[in-house]
Amino acid sequence: MKRKQFFSLALAGAMAASCLAGCGSSDAGSQATDSTVGVATSETATGEPVQASYPLADGDKTITIYMKDATSGAVSDWNNIKAFRAAEEKLGVNIEFIHPAVGSESDQFNLMIASGKYPDVILWDFRSSAMNLEQLVDTGVLLNMDELIRTYAPNYLKVLEGNETFRKEGTADSGEYLALYSFSGRAPVSSGPAIRADLLKEYGLEVPATVDDWTNVLTVMKENGHTYPLTTGQNRDGSVWFELLLSTYDTSNSWCLDPATGEVVYGPVTENFRSYLRQLNDWYNAGLIDPEFMTNDGTAMNAKLTDGRSVAGNMMLSYHIGNITNAARETNPNFEFVGCPWPVLEEDEEPKLIFINGGQYYSGSQAAVTTACEDPVLATQVLDYFYSEEGNDLLCWGIEGESYTVNEDGTKQYTDNIMNNPDGKTPQKAILEYAIPLYNFSDVILNDSYVQMATNLPEQATARDTWLDVDLSQNMPKLTVASENQNDYSMIMNDITTYVQEMYIQFLTGQADLDADWENYVNTVNGMGLETALEYEREAYKLYQAR
Repeated sequence: MKRKQFFSLALAGAMAASCLAGCGSSDAGSQATDSTVGVATSETATGEPVQASYPLADGDKTITIYMKDATSGAVSDWNNIKAFRAAEEKLGVNIEFIHPAVGSESDQFNLMIASGKYPDVILWDFRSSAMNLEQLVDTGVLLNMDELIRTYAPNYLKVLEGNETFRKEGTADSGEYLALYSFSGRAPVSSGPAIRADLLKEYGLEVPATVDDWTNVLTVMKENGHTYPLTTGQNRDGSVWFELLLSTYDTSNSWCLDPATGEVVYGPVTENFRSYLRQLNDWYNAGLIDPEFMTNDGTAMNAKLTDGRSVAGNMMLSYHIGNITNAARETNPNFEFVGCPWPVLEEDEEPKLIFINGGQYYSGSQAAVTTACEDPVLATQVLDYFYSEEGNDLLCWGIEGESYTVNEDGTKQYTDNIMNNPDGKTPQKAILEYAIPLYNFSDVILNDSYVQMATNLPEQATARDTWLDVDLSQNMPKLTVASENQNDYSMIMNDITTYVQEMYIQFLTGQADLDADWENYVNTVNGMGLETALEYEREAYKLYQAR
């Protein structure tokens, strides 16, 4: 029976506090109940995970799942993806997707939470929502799934047990499993430094490895008519960073680990970050950086890289290297990018990579069952199926014989219908009729399927291997600040992040002086509450280490 919830929910920075009512039972006598009580009790529960027998139902039950359309509209209706249709037949359960409109996902998510009318499952990155997982459990929006997962999610538990990082990232500071996390089968690197290989050959240059190499190569490119050799553009959130050199200087545009002490620090106020900015400012003053970098959208950046005004940047495998190369080769068959090692300061250094958002394997979303779900055991078992080998293959490969085939050695490959689609669709578009190998659901993104789909050109595969040949030891995990501090932390960091972005552009372009204005900049950030936020972050890191 659905539980009727009455509670007050404050959405920090999103909306005023309001009295919320969860999906209620038709039984008017239902009483409010704690979201952790009795959700996974079963006569069959023995303390050991229960391996489900399929089908789970007779096709008469439906599980509703609220989630972003990760494809940004490329899939008109996730209910029509053949992997999910095949899963429905296997499970005997209907799966119904509910997507907020592309472009207003956060606002619609907040409104859905405030309405008190929830689906059975919410699949979301709760680290980016106004309230995190713990808060949504505490306020009665989500169930505490710990007992559900330990009892009815054996496939998911097997995934966690097979990878210590998975286990830590999927565990709350309390030691509980609050949701089923999505993961990547290999470090989720889909972008990195790249430059025009054909031009390197034409000008007698080697692939740059050190910062000095990059300075020389970019200078030669400019001297040969490439107006602004190095470019970048806005991220989806509107921010802009030259990620190319962040790891070179042992820093990040957010939280990172101090290489000397191992303590959590805020990258943008460190001396390492100032050194990083100083190098970018030198390149900017020499005319090596695109002066429109702060306003470039994806189309503008791609146009400059296609026509040769710019020749290098931090590039995505598909969106940049794949799309630009295919477009440029229509008029220049020799056009080619090469992935470069992450730059180092000295030749004998090992390249390192510090992920901007932390976390080596977590893909960005968690699937959580809500208090409105009439059958939380069924919902958990449905989600768990996609962590099984069969369920995971469905999402990453699709339908055998239609979207992929199995070779004699057991490896898989996509069919010509996908890779050379007769309707002219790109492989990335064609596969969406069958599967979602480039996007996370409640599953593990498999490396083999990901690589085949993301690297249609040989230089893409080589680039990814080059970018992954790095030291990852300085990476921070995905952290969650304690629930009682989350609102304070979010307000502090929203203000700081906005100010840091403004000053980043000013320092890089010379509007602010890295010597005369740096101390005032650091003092301003500290005055906005950085020490408080740092205390919260360090405590979160300490608790993570203890998991």
